[in-house]
Amino acid sequence: MLTLSEQVGQLLTIGFEGDCWNRGLEALLRRISPGGVIFFSRNIKTAPEFHSLAGQIRQHLKTPPFLAIDMEGGQVDRLRDALAPLPAVREVARAGMAADMGKMAGRELAAFSLNVDFAPVLDLTSTESEDVLGNRTAGNSPEAVIRFAEEFLAGLAESGVTGCGKHFPGLGGGQKDSHRELPCIRKAEADLWQQDLLPFRALAAKLPMVMVSHASYPELEGAPSDAAAKADSPLPASLSHAIITGLLKERIGFQGLVLSDDLEMGAILRHRTIAEAAVEAVRAGCDGILVCRHASNVQKAFDALCQEAGRDENFRALVELASKKVLTTKKDLLRAEPPAASTPPHWDLLRREIREFAAAVERRLTANPAGKEGGR
Repeated sequence: MLTLSEQVGQLLTIGFEGDCWNRGLEALLRRISPGGVIFFSRNIKTAPEFHSLAGQIRQHLKTPPFLAIDMEGGQVDRLRDALAPLPAVREVARAGMAADMGKMAGRELAAFSLNVDFAPVLDLTSTESEDVLGNRTAGNSPEAVIRFAEEFLAGLAESGVTGCGKHFPGLGGGQKDSHRELPCIRKAEADLWQQDLLPFRALAAKLPMVMVSHASYPELEGAPSDAAAKADSPLPASLSHAIITGLLKERIGFQGLVLSDDLEMGAILRHRTIAEAAVEAVRAGCDGILVCRHASNVQKAFDALCQEAGRDENFRALVELASKKVLTTKKDLLRAEPPAASTPPHWDLLRREIREFAAAVERRLTANPAGKEGGR
């Protein structure tokens, strides 16, 4: 039986500064005992060094953690310098090679004993979001996105890597970058249901996890009068009970883990503290939250959740339920295997295979410039 603080820890997936094991990181892991750790380019020097770092983190956590990374390919590829760059989602989708990309990404993560890929992106391509999302999206039709995601997820699973669909309920209509400010997407509910939400609806039974965006969707917040009343202080989807519990969990019927995007993003911290955001996210229905960089913010989020659970029995029940869900998901999905081998020939082989895959995508696109990207 976990203590309250251990239950709260399971709700947190945390990032950190630095690229090597140190006392500060060790102390943070001991205090928080997080359910997951996410890695960024700043944490990765060489392949062998990163392999060692990931292994040390895994060994210092009593409960097996989610060890996660954003491996989308293209502009979001945290392992590109340690290994070699994967092509962008848009190119792979047009080449019709999503399954191969999933296999390649899965092998990369498994080589470092990572078990969660925060991908695929399920947002739709649109003129509004082109400057923000770029080539991270598989197409402007739900069908193209669904096809890519199904094949990519199957490829990941071959290496025991869990995928996570993002960014619910879809950033395709957003004109602002939520890393800096809050996008407001004013598409009609019926249009969102048939377009942006369709990939999440179609894949609900196949997605182990869904990540919720920091964008506001007034038309999904309830009656028009409610949306109008909230226009002066729009609520991010990641903190919205109507969107997470009402829409994703109840109407769509999603039963996997629901995670917030990084609560340190400007879309959140411009309007509230990290402590307030952490509590709001769990109240809204998130089973887990991401705090991706600063140890002080990780600690504040952890303390706020513990204090609120100690004060409010209903909130404590939410924490207990979410932590059980996290642990059950880990039991179902995480392989109990020893860390992958780490040798120079192994890394060299992976680099060659990644480059060969990228070359195969380029050859396919050259032979068939129109590609298979639906709706374009």
